Amino acid sequence: MTWMPTVTGLPVDLVHPKAHEVDFAEIAHALSHINRSAGNSREPVSVGLHTLIGLDFCPTASLRAKWLLHDAHEARLGDATSPFKAALTAVAIELYGPEVADQLAVVRHELEARHDGAIYAAAHLPFPDALEAQALKHADLRALATERRDFYTRGPAPRPWAIDDPALGIRPGPKVWRFLPPIEVEERLLACFRTHLPALQRGRRAS
Repeated sequence: MTWMPTVTGLPVDLVHPKAHEVDFAEIAHALSHINRSAGNSREPVSVGLHTLIGLDFCPTASLRAKWLLHDAHEARLGDATSPFKAALTAVAIELYGPEVADQLAVVRHELEARHDGAIYAAAHLPFPDALEAQALKHADLRALATERRDFYTRGPAPRPWAIDDPALGIRPGPKVWRFLPPIEVEERLLACFRTHLPALQRGRRAS
């Protein structure tokens, strides 16, 4: 089975996703219910809430639109945490060697890219260019730093996170965030989609 039903019950092809299957209301719903960090926060931090947090760090309209879509493929594929991906690579190297680990990473990136392609096409947006991709990554790391400050517990001898590298200069945002229930995240996220995505501004179905 290489398809899955959305919240409306309509099927989505996971191997060959298509733009006409994209409904941004469904994406807002799914992202508001998928928790980051495999649920290991004091209060749930959904992918949707992460998206709302990071929007504050995107200074231009074009960047805000593309930020709103940067994790949208997770509405279909789920949120594979960065530590999980690193662990998967490590186990693949142990069992089969670096060549297979590299191939596994290529497959994962290809699957995400197929869904990104369908979603960006449905939004009537081009993919981020190199400078935009760098700015989106910076926003992603600032959102993570904000989430760590506001939602995560650090033990007495915490291991460093990637955002602790002084060379990156990553700082949390000034706004303190608190838990938002999924329905509120969904409504806010859908409102942002309607405001920033060109296709919705032109009347594409969003609900």
